[in-house]
Amino acid sequence: MEMVFLHYDQAGLDAAYDQRVWAPDAAAWIARYAADTAAARATNPPELHDTGTGLLDLYRCPAPRGLHLHVHGGAWRSLTRADAAFAAPALFSAGLDLAVPDFRLLPQFTLLDLVEDVVAACLWAARFAGGLPLHLSGHSSGAHVAGVIATDPRLAGKLASVTLVSGVYDLHPVLLSARGNYVKLSEEQSWALSPIHQVGRISAPVVLAYGDQESPEFIRQTQALGAAIGVAPIVLEGTNHFAAAYALTAGPVHQAMLALT
Repeated sequence: MEMVFLHYDQAGLDAAYDQRVWAPDAAAWIARYAADTAAARATNPPELHDTGTGLLDLYRCPAPRGLHLHVHGGAWRSLTRADAAFAAPALFSAGLDLAVPDFRLLPQFTLLDLVEDVVAACLWAARFAGGLPLHLSGHSSGAHVAGVIATDPRLAGKLASVTLVSGVYDLHPVLLSARGNYVKLSEEQSWALSPIHQVGRISAPVVLAYGDQESPEFIRQTQALGAAIGVAPIVLEGTNHFAAAYALTAGPVHQAMLALT
């Protein structure tokens, strides 16, 4: 067997970057995202805003002390803001507004397009916050994008905290896996969009987390980023990749995130 990356042959690497291999109940969790977001919408209907590159749902609490923007997952190619606001009630209880943007998806668009949309959403949110702290989070591919945003000079000084749950932070092995069939980047672009190579640009405090039932590559990538920035990741016991999204709503990640607000 030819090794493609570390100790992985092609089939092994493909599996290591396919979280559904490690979470047979993935579809049920994704359906729960949508159902819980629909419930949050019904309880507190969001305002719809145009960031200039896409739409954003803004869930407002009565007396906010900060604004939290969340970037949803979906392997950079699926899901929408209608799947990503299930943390709204928990954030409201902490006195935070929640912004959830849509953005262009692969493969119709590029990862560069997607990142630009989220940068625009964060800049819009920073202006809207009007001096209140802006907090950023992401789950899965959204954690990768939030990590990229945390290194972007345009957001320097504008982020009060960054919470990254179950992401990848080095695109090199990702592009060697089957995901490379639709995440098409040059070597230079891959380097620029890999937060682990840009850690010197991260100025905001970071919370890192992963589930202990995730794929070994997602675990390794989070541990590597933690070592690079000097942050010990929170390990979510008994938690697979898709369940880890709910770490924003309760438990140690939620608590660590709120400690930075």
